[in-house]
Amino acid sequence: MWKERINKISFLVLCVLACFPVLNTKVTVIFIIAFTSISVLSGLAYGLKSIDKKRIREVLLLLTPFLLIFLRTYITERTPDSLFYLEVSTSLLVFPVAFFLSPLVLNQKQKDTLSLLFVLSTLAIMIYGEFIAGWKIAHYVGTGKYWPSVSSVFNDPAFTFHFRTIFETHSHIHPTYASAFLGISILLILDRFLKTFDSLNGRSRLYYIFGLAIFILLQALLASRTPFIATMLSSLVLIFIYLKRKILALYALGGIVLLCTILLLMVPSISSRFKEISFSNTSMPSETNENSFNIRVGIYECTTDIIKENWVWGIGPGNVQSALNQCYNSISKAVYDQKNYNTHNQFFDYWAGLGIIGPIALLLILVYTSVSNYKLKNPVALAISLLFLISMLTENMLIRQNGIVAFAFFTSLYFFSTRRLE
Repeated sequence: MWKERINKISFLVLCVLACFPVLNTKVTVIFIIAFTSISVLSGLAYGLKSIDKKRIREVLLLLTPFLLIFLRTYITERTPDSLFYLEVSTSLLVFPVAFFLSPLVLNQKQKDTLSLLFVLSTLAIMIYGEFIAGWKIAHYVGTGKYWPSVSSVFNDPAFTFHFRTIFETHSHIHPTYASAFLGISILLILDRFLKTFDSLNGRSRLYYIFGLAIFILLQALLASRTPFIATMLSSLVLIFIYLKRKILALYALGGIVLLCTILLLMVPSISSRFKEISFSNTSMPSETNENSFNIRVGIYECTTDIIKENWVWGIGPGNVQSALNQCYNSISKAVYDQKNYNTHNQFFDYWAGLGIIGPIALLLILVYTSVSNYKLKNPVALAISLLFLISMLTENMLIRQNGIVAFAFFTSLYFFSTRRLE
């Protein structure tokens, strides 16, 4: 009886945690601590006998990035920057341990509840942030104002910067992580749609399609290139897995290409961001030639220089940013001064800070999660892992709480699905 009550409390706390897109940092941390405490204590009291000892090697794999960060921090450096990096990375420890030890067994209805809560909370914060951004920009449109007409707003490359900045200010979520949240939501909705497609009537199918369209539009407005691409590719993989006739995947591919073309033509924010991508825009940025794409040329040159000189052991996670800033100043102080641009590649960030073991461990986690869940016929976990993998190629997804909580939550949830989820 006590076990059932504890499991109910644990699930309720997990439900609140699933709403982390709308929770502020302090509230999220409080419920992470609560879930972890309940899981560890109840696991020690009731669940140790049910734990498969063979799973220990799996939890160790999941803990490897945090353990590397912890060892580097306490063996070679204890600077404020390194301690902060360790603090932010704590979710990489607590979520795997909590899910591993917890005796809570989630049924399909509970899993659907967690997915629904995450999707709804994501929708709420995105609509709020993007509505405020649009509302504030509208106040600067008109005769004698910053933009004389609506068309001038959409034709101004600075529109994207203003929209994303206002969104982040009011939602407290960086557009990159917000776009990742939307991407995960799209995959969860799409998975449910494909899984129940045959049992749905025409009206229900239209509701799903309309819901997907809303989330895709919200993601396009944020104009985070790589998470958007990652969402489209992951969705295509998910559709391909569910299709009984694989040849129909060609139609799905054509539909996604058509959708992306329409969005690029109709949504000015994402259109202006993708227009920056070209071979002619790969020269080093300067004071008179600077945009979000060519800035990365200098970022990747400095990052690769650090890795080449320290590829085995790294320079320590707390030293990467200062080393990058020093290198940036030698390229163009006017462009990079006081900007603190990170490596814009999570694998490079771990490589530069932790040495070659860092990116290898991260890649193994993503691959193992994908393969094991594919075998268990849980393709949405594979799709979410693929979304993270692609996004990490150009973004540091694990250096802020929003990104690291999302990664640790979903990876841990699906990582132990062979034992904990039914």
